[in-house]
Amino acid sequence: MKKINQIEPLITSSDKKAVIKYLKSDGWITENNLSRKFEKMFSNSIGCKYSLLHPNGTLTLVSILLGIGLKKNDEVIVPNYTMVATANAVKLAGGKPIFSDISDENLCLDPKSFLKKISKKSKVVIYVTLNGRSGHLDEIKKICRKRKIFLVEDSAHSIGSYNNKIHHGNFGIASSFSFSMPKIITTGQGGMVCTNNKNFYNKIKFLKNFGRSQDGSDFYKTTGYNFKFTDLQSALGISQLKSLKIRIKKKRQIYNSYYQKLKNINGLKMIPFKKNETPWFVDIYINYPKKLKMFLEKNNIKSRLVYPPLNSLSFFKQKKNKLKVSEYFCRKGLWLPSSITIKEHQILFIAKKIKEFLKI
Repeated sequence: MKKINQIEPLITSSDKKAVIKYLKSDGWITENNLSRKFEKMFSNSIGCKYSLLHPNGTLTLVSILLGIGLKKNDEVIVPNYTMVATANAVKLAGGKPIFSDISDENLCLDPKSFLKKISKKSKVVIYVTLNGRSGHLDEIKKICRKRKIFLVEDSAHSIGSYNNKIHHGNFGIASSFSFSMPKIITTGQGGMVCTNNKNFYNKIKFLKNFGRSQDGSDFYKTTGYNFKFTDLQSALGISQLKSLKIRIKKKRQIYNSYYQKLKNINGLKMIPFKKNETPWFVDIYINYPKKLKMFLEKNNIKSRLVYPPLNSLSFFKQKKNKLKVSEYFCRKGLWLPSSITIKEHQILFIAKKIKEFLKI
């Protein structure tokens, strides 16, 4: 069997033509009209009013936190099971990440644990819709409204996922999306801040462009940074968006195929998705995931351990903060091959090898 990557991007001939067409147009590469078009198209695709491109998904979160007005020692509550960038963005923006536990039903922030973590210093919660799952989004929103805490969505995994009929990214003051290589659509690196608040949109617009109102000017209204994108990347992003419905359908089919083959295996846990949610990766939870990873590797199957529990990382200094559910799942999880390009016979082969490892 030829090597099966855990993830690889789908760059179609149409995508390549779009990039070549832009290069032949003698455009100036930097963020300009094509990026404005990409932003508008993305807003339309998720049903939000405003979108702003950024170099990556970390800086989207930083922009949002700075736009909120995060100050030194302001606390930002973050789920313990998420990519480290979520918490790093808090530190970069000058805040203090406080880790909260997750629900064993959906791996998203647990409302009860969240409530326990709220203090007088709590200003923001970053709700991570992990692997495209909605979790307790509605309940968290109600708590934030009652406690006057800003709700920010880390929607890096969530393109194509809906909570009821509303696309992820439309529930808080703003949301962050990612276009890094493993995502359902990619521009290599890149991110988007999305919001339905016009005043907040204008804040981020100044913030990401040195604090000025227009390019080619050196008159500044506020402290700002260079968080700009490029039209070259936008050419690729626009092309990828055109095939988004196909990509969403394929991702859902891939997870369902794995689920049907693995759902009844003792000692292996999979968490099903709702009909309107789109998986980013296929995640399984099992004893000895490192050994399974090594076994699959010997059979030319690439997999990836899920994120470590953030409270276990020494530089966050929160080891005494015991968060049992997230610690359990983070140490049991494995991402299986999840590329849009994966074939049914490859999924069948992977499932067969997992059963072989478990001696079924």
